[in-house]
Amino acid sequence: MSSSATVQSSEIAGGAMNVNMDRPAIAVAERSPGSINSSSNTSKMPAMLGEKLEVRLNENDLKILMSAFQPEGSEMQTGIVLDKSLNLDRDNFAERLSKLVSKGTIDEYAEMFDRIDITKEGKVTWDKFVQFLLYELLEKDEKVKTTQVPQWKELKTIQTPHKDTIQKIQFLKSTNRYLSVSREGCISFWDTHMKLQRELKLTTESVKPRDIWVTDFVLLPHLNKIAVAFTSKEIAFYDLSAKVDFSCQYKLKGLHSTPLCLDFYGNPDDLNEAILVYGDVGGQVSALCFSSAQIALFDRPQRDASESKQQNNATVNVYLKELAKDTSKHKNCRFVHHVGHKGWVRQVKYAEHLECFISCSTGKEKTIILGFIEKASNVMRTTSFRFSHGVHCFDYHQQLNLIATGSVNNLVCLWNPYVISKPVGILTGHMASVIQVTLNLNRQQLMTFSVDKVLRIWDIQQQLCLQRIANIFPKGPEVQTILYFDDIKNRLFVTFNYQLTMLEMKIEIRDRVMSHERPVTNALYNSLYNQVVSASQDGTVTVWMIDSGQKVKQFAKCHGDFEINALVFDSTETRFFTGSSDGTIKVWDFNGHCHHQLMAGRGGAIDISQILVLRRSILAIGWDKYITVFRSGLTQYHIQPVDWKGGQQHQDDIQAAAYSSPTTLATGSYDGEIVIWNTQSENATRKLQARSRQKWSKRPNTGGEIDVVSRPTTTESQTSELEFSFVISSLTFLKTRMNGGNSSGDCADLVSSGGGGWVRFWNTNQTTLMSEFIAHPHAGNAINATDVDDQYLITGDSDGGVKVWYIKNYLSTGTDHVKSEPPPLHAAWHRHGDAINCIDTCVRNNRLLVITASSDCSVSMSDIDGNHIGEFGQDNHWRIDTAPEIKDIVEDVEETDEVKESHEEEEVIIFHEESAEDFVYDPSYRVSTWDSTVLGMAYKESRLEKRERKQPGTIPGYKNHIEESAVGPYGILDYNELGQMPSMKKPDFMLHPHKYFGEKPSDKSGKKKDVVDLPLVNESRAMLKAAFDEKTLFPKDLLDFEAQVRNDNTQRLKILEKKGRGVEFGHHPNNSIGGSKMGSRIGSSMQDRRTAKRIPSTTTLSTIVSAKASLHSKP
Repeated sequence: MSSSATVQSSEIAGGAMNVNMDRPAIAVAERSPGSINSSSNTSKMPAMLGEKLEVRLNENDLKILMSAFQPEGSEMQTGIVLDKSLNLDRDNFAERLSKLVSKGTIDEYAEMFDRIDITKEGKVTWDKFVQFLLYELLEKDEKVKTTQVPQWKELKTIQTPHKDTIQKIQFLKSTNRYLSVSREGCISFWDTHMKLQRELKLTTESVKPRDIWVTDFVLLPHLNKIAVAFTSKEIAFYDLSAKVDFSCQYKLKGLHSTPLCLDFYGNPDDLNEAILVYGDVGGQVSALCFSSAQIALFDRPQRDASESKQQNNATVNVYLKELAKDTSKHKNCRFVHHVGHKGWVRQVKYAEHLECFISCSTGKEKTIILGFIEKASNVMRTTSFRFSHGVHCFDYHQQLNLIATGSVNNLVCLWNPYVISKPVGILTGHMASVIQVTLNLNRQQLMTFSVDKVLRIWDIQQQLCLQRIANIFPKGPEVQTILYFDDIKNRLFVTFNYQLTMLEMKIEIRDRVMSHERPVTNALYNSLYNQVVSASQDGTVTVWMIDSGQKVKQFAKCHGDFEINALVFDSTETRFFTGSSDGTIKVWDFNGHCHHQLMAGRGGAIDISQILVLRRSILAIGWDKYITVFRSGLTQYHIQPVDWKGGQQHQDDIQAAAYSSPTTLATGSYDGEIVIWNTQSENATRKLQARSRQKWSKRPNTGGEIDVVSRPTTTESQTSELEFSFVISSLTFLKTRMNGGNSSGDCADLVSSGGGGWVRFWNTNQTTLMSEFIAHPHAGNAINATDVDDQYLITGDSDGGVKVWYIKNYLSTGTDHVKSEPPPLHAAWHRHGDAINCIDTCVRNNRLLVITASSDCSVSMSDIDGNHIGEFGQDNHWRIDTAPEIKDIVEDVEETDEVKESHEEEEVIIFHEESAEDFVYDPSYRVSTWDSTVLGMAYKESRLEKRERKQPGTIPGYKNHIEESAVGPYGILDYNELGQMPSMKKPDFMLHPHKYFGEKPSDKSGKKKDVVDLPLVNESRAMLKAAFDEKTLFPKDLLDFEAQVRNDNTQRLKILEKKGRGVEFGHHPNNSIGGSKMGSRIGSSMQDRRTAKRIPSTTTLSTIVSAKASLHSKP
């Protein structure tokens, strides 16, 4: 290993990376387990703790694991013969596989073995292992398929030149343009950005221009032509290659009825073979089969050489009657037809795979017909489906061999072309007639549109409705609608008469977790509740548990239909503020109750980009040159702002702000100017204009200034590259360096970032620029944040990239020039697919975590080393483990070359020992955060006030945590084998029965009686040789308890007896018979005390006794 401590910075998309440039090598060595370019033990870092082991394994890992099941001495092959596969027991399975692929510990592989060996055979083969992976991942794969719901952008209305109903829109691949034709004959050409390129008006000699009625058109892509059908019973063929005029080459006239629909097929193997099919209002389906389409569709009549060139380029009129004759001069075109429908033919299509024509009509009979061409006849052979309802539309899927139809009875039917008796599937859900059906071949999904303007997306395989889109299309009376889906651009065009709308599908990122339905603008950590609060553009605020990534609660439509652009907590973190583009700021509690509404826009709409909560005031900024302040207490619901005493100091809109307690405020504007304010006096104290547009225009460029050539031009720049690099998007105070980070106060204490990916360090005391560098070369914008100790600077760009810079000792002392070298790059990752809008940090279990919110609708969390924790809202619950112990970073000291070399050698040894051997990951470790929460602490205090109750001890072997892989209510229990039963000690009367029991009695004859009479008590005592020893029969605790109870009962009886005698003697002799005994049992204690005081003498007692005896003797 090289002893150099400098590593070139680079970016790795989708992964984490640890790089260092100026720090000592020991820092890189100690943190190398968290990087992706460290040793093999890096997989033991808890970067994927939320996923099971089988989910972490990729294809390359399975190829490596396959060698564990190969017999020893055999060469590695692409496959394993099942008969030669090894049977591995639990220990060998865990040991072998953990050594080959170190993405899990031995315990994790052992747990996987237990899940594979469900039959408890004790052996696992390669076949069983692969089957387990297939079954485990099948459910997840099916879930992903069923949840692939298309995500659409907002409905876009396109301004068109059409003044009548649009009949069709199609995409021409050869020129990469869209074509749309309306009823009045207006044809429009659009580029891929839906910008109008060309507009033409079709004309025909048969009718006047105002009477033209176009029913349909179809592209002939191989011939670069277009066929248009008119109500004048003719079909015209136009040449699209003409740059000036839109010339008509052929015109088919004399049709039997008005053509309503067209379709064209060109043989990809032979471009001369082509078919044009059309259906008319008379229920007839006709087809023109061309055999030399590349040369000419129809034969031109022979002309004399004297005729002019204009006559040679004139339109060729072809009449259907002549074309249908066997002796027709058009030898390269064959006409075939059938009249099978009883109503208007709504749609026709040629199915290459079936070699037939599919057509539908809205009649009551023969609504779906398949027409087959016969060699010896011009009339097609037809087959009709048994369906008695009218069909508006259909589409055919060649790969699935499926026909989807939309009918007037609100049903969508799926047909097998070879089964005409009944549909193979019926999709129900529409409440009105289905008028448009189209297939998404890439996703194998079906799109249907009904008369009530409801769009539904269906999964063809499972025949389920995945999505319903309504209430977004233009409202109005009944309209004619055309549906066209471009599977290349993933665009869905929906027409409503002359209006053209477009739904564009968002770029799909597989396995991407979406925390919100719309782009996320803010995400902040709440240390009081240990939660993360995020806000999105649709006005939704969501609260997440940081220890699991799961949603706790969600508040929708916080600002109606306006988006939330700003989010901040108050000083107690019990309430949060949301700022919206409607110009209002609302104060919420965590129960979703709005307490106050701050009118920052003074009744108008203003985009609020940031909110700052100071000690005695609340500030709001955003796309305005002034600072909005609320100084009065929050006593009313509606609160109006007051004027900022400092007035206007910026010449452009304020974009960012930062506050440092107690009185320092910094604001940055779009032109690059930074103003430092005193929040007590509300006056500007200093201005930082070294990179502002005003000062830059007054002085020439010097060697220490911006090198605009070093960064390529970005497409997002609307001004020149130099001016855009001044834009300030984010400001952050280095609070540990404020008020003089060193004795001289010349350190950098403010960081700004913005346009072009530039990052700049400022000294606010001396108003000087100390450093500037491009953190994100290819990004249009960058934001920044720091940790609590100001050791790391985290930057995020408009492309979704994140970089972590080590700034603890960066510019801690003054410099005499503007430094262009960036600080050491600690880590970099790229896990978002769109711009990063917010960055926040927190510390959990001694791990510094980075929370990022992006426009790709996700909120992600990683640690400071780039290890990915997960996305908020993912299915698997993550676990934030305690990071391995890391020694303090060695400070930068000046050393001689000899000391450096010896020091670096020691560090290399430390790297091998600590990162590769000493680090041990415990998968059973769990984190308890209950005691640190507000509710947990309150519950703990209330429990301490109660009396202490003796709790039973825990059962040996019981785990006090829940495994991630536990399934069901009994998943937390261990299923261990029962231990050996101890020997039972029998009582003495069972071991020596002869001591306690005698012989059975016998009669006079000496025979023992089978049934003996029960002896008397005296006789039974005589039969016993010895008394029972209760001490050998019952436990001592039970005997002691019985003796105690017997003793208590004896004492209680004595007390009652004494009380009874006292009451009996205390009664008057005139009482009724037995009254004294009654009084002794139910008399109250008061009577006992009174009678006890009146106990007579002995002489009186004898007299009373004799009197009682005389009373008893009377009858």
